[in-house]
Amino acid sequence: MLENEQIKKITVIDDYPTILSDSYEFNTLRKNKNYNLVINRTRPKSSNEILEICADSDTIIVSHTSTNIDNPLLESVSQDLKHIAIWGTAMDHVNISSAKRLGIAVSNTKNSSTISVAEHALALLLSTAKKIPQMDTRMRGGEWPSSQLIQLKGKTLGIIGAGPVGIRLAKIASGIGMKIIIHPINDQTREKLISDKSFKWKIVSIDELLEESDAVSLHARYNSHTDKFLSANEFSRMKPNSILINTARSKIVDTSALIEALVNQTIGAAALDVFDNEPLAKNDKLLQIDNLVLTPHVASNTIEATNESINILVSNIINFHQNKFDEYFI
Repeated sequence: MLENEQIKKITVIDDYPTILSDSYEFNTLRKNKNYNLVINRTRPKSSNEILEICADSDTIIVSHTSTNIDNPLLESVSQDLKHIAIWGTAMDHVNISSAKRLGIAVSNTKNSSTISVAEHALALLLSTAKKIPQMDTRMRGGEWPSSQLIQLKGKTLGIIGAGPVGIRLAKIASGIGMKIIIHPINDQTREKLISDKSFKWKIVSIDELLEESDAVSLHARYNSHTDKFLSANEFSRMKPNSILINTARSKIVDTSALIEALVNQTIGAAALDVFDNEPLAKNDKLLQIDNLVLTPHVASNTIEATNESINILVSNIINFHQNKFDEYFI
């Protein structure tokens, strides 16, 4: 074993529900005598609590987007902290610019859940179009309900965001006969796709996408540009029977405006896997809406994606402490 001062403290600050600490892949860190692995099996409720958990850590592992790593916190721990290992793709909950300024490396597990999230988006679309949750509930209540459902073949799916998940969804949705149109958020991505002769889907403006789509699926990163990207004005331009799917980030959608659009039937239905506050409170208005399908932020929670992402996470930590940096470092 190395001398005490050489042992690196690795802290998981928010492993609840418990996934990382129970995983087989984490044994690599547990068995490494160079690491002191500390696991907090709760979700910290304040910056002070996070600060206390992070104390003296060389690397912190952030597993939930609800855990906010802001500039004041980074300033407080910068003397010891050298690496932030994000478990997942989203990074808007970590102040990347502050981390870079303070010399703190940041890594994530990008693309590990691309297939799982795209499949989940399609599953939500199918469930919503076929009213599967509502039918199931009514049958369990003793009914034998009949309802008009939606056939997706021939319908137009508008995808906002042209990253790996959006493109994967385009492939599998076109496989069931849907027409695909795409609005890239990033100008650089748009120009790249326009010049790519092998790219087979139509690139459209956001106005055209909203007006033409029978279903809209969000696959963009959250930032200042995409904050409340869809609000009352955008919902008013969508078809009255259209479906909105969000497996990306909740704040891309104005939740209050969405609730109003669903209640007033400005749009036909929606399905969400991400929320402004997680978990939802028992009296949350979203739970009271019939034309809304909900899943508890589990789009990436397949066995395959979880195993791959944890393997990448562990490799990122080991690589960092061996001064090796690859595409997973920001």
